[in-house]
Amino acid sequence: MLLVIPAIKKNAIIPDQLVKKLNGITLIQRAIDIAKKITDNILVITDSEEISLICKRNGVKFYKDSKLKIDSDNIIETVTKIVNEDCDILVYRANAPLIDEKILISAYNRFLQNKSSIIVSVKKLDKQLLKQTKSLTFVKDSDLYFKELKAFLIFNRDSKNYYPYIIDEENSIEIESYQDWWICEKLLQRKRIVFNVIGSLEIGMGHIYHSLALAHEIIDHEVIFVCDAKYEIAVEKIASMDYKVISTRDVTQTIIDLKPDLVINDILNTSIDYIKILKENNIRVVNFEDLGDGAKEADLVINELYDKPQIEGKNFLWGYRYLALRDEFEEAIPHEFEDRVTSVLVTFGGTDQNNLTLITLESIIDIAEEYNIKIYIVCGSGYLFKDKLIQFLEEHRYKNVELTFAVGVISQIMEQTQIAFSSNGRTVYELAHMHIPSVIISHHERENTHSFASLENGFINLGVYNKDSSPKLIQKSFEKLIMDSDYRKLLFLNIKKYNFNNNKKNIVKKILELL
Repeated sequence: MLLVIPAIKKNAIIPDQLVKKLNGITLIQRAIDIAKKITDNILVITDSEEISLICKRNGVKFYKDSKLKIDSDNIIETVTKIVNEDCDILVYRANAPLIDEKILISAYNRFLQNKSSIIVSVKKLDKQLLKQTKSLTFVKDSDLYFKELKAFLIFNRDSKNYYPYIIDEENSIEIESYQDWWICEKLLQRKRIVFNVIGSLEIGMGHIYHSLALAHEIIDHEVIFVCDAKYEIAVEKIASMDYKVISTRDVTQTIIDLKPDLVINDILNTSIDYIKILKENNIRVVNFEDLGDGAKEADLVINELYDKPQIEGKNFLWGYRYLALRDEFEEAIPHEFEDRVTSVLVTFGGTDQNNLTLITLESIIDIAEEYNIKIYIVCGSGYLFKDKLIQFLEEHRYKNVELTFAVGVISQIMEQTQIAFSSNGRTVYELAHMHIPSVIISHHERENTHSFASLENGFINLGVYNKDSSPKLIQKSFEKLIMDSDYRKLLFLNIKKYNFNNNKKNIVKKILELL
């Protein structure tokens, strides 16, 4: 196989296009570099003395004719005459810089399956036609259309019929304008970022929502999610947001195979072996909520739920200043103080393994009925006790209760509630941002180490759930908040100082500085 690179300088749309640097490398040099990864049998056809010199310096054969003219209509005929050999010819044009050696090799293998065809690079052309009659009407057209992408052709002397090789939308950019040049440069500068995340009925969905919030801020780079195959609920949620997500039984090897520039781990504690493997493969590493042995080996560890440092190290960032709010809170309106409580929010995470939702509801519903306080209940999609909760609501006489499993609207509900009951995770910070004094109950000891939920920050912290004492404490706290307006105002003034709107952009900026 002979790989031919047409490099006709007079055909350039942008002045000196072939010798102008795109992301630090000229178009002709980029084409030669890619060609060398495929074969040593390379021929550059050019009309330029400058490009001839570049070929000499690269040890590449060239054919120079200052009067040479090549276009789409005569390219096969012209190249065949110049080459004058009976061989397979791959014509690779430098003006499609996002076509790499993998695509070219794949296309050539396609050609080998049927050498009577001319393989031509194309991109799909989605058509939705309108016909002018008395008014515009849509014309149904089920045919599949392609547009030639002047990236490559593969043929020999016996090839006759054209056969399309479809290039995906992202790589099918041909430089025909300054705008195309700018887009190609942005894509070539792009890095690959992999999120390794966890989420299940037992663990909850907090890590998923947190990572998605960060991913939404990363515009200039490629984002891929990797999940252990056992976290099916996480894979489904991420896929529903149109991110590429890979489910695997070997997370570490899958990440290595992807060759990312940066890995963001939102998986709780990491092992030192896992982080060292990533570092040995020249991958930058950022971890969230990590107190494991691997934390000290990471480039950056952000433990936003711990206000007091738990581990010594210069690579750690601690506390609420690094809490990334979900997107839905960016436009949410925080509360001003109201003398009377008219509604309360009950929410205990995506799974609520202790069923604190129902326990809290049972403890406060009679009081809520007495004072006509509306109860909003928000449960995650993985809530484990749905049937019991619905049965209780159906049997109880008080009906001023609204239940939803749509976590993505919780900010709207928070805008309507003066107080709340919650577990001790990221929801605490959302409540602080919305200026809602709240009662906090931890599901387990790890949650209880999160110290932000305190009286000085506007929260009543009841500690780890205890089946004997917690229901009574919940009831007393509720009564205190609705009946003692001065006490609730004190909590409100303590919580009013918080606003986390700028945190996410600052966090992403720190992460991207590692690239």
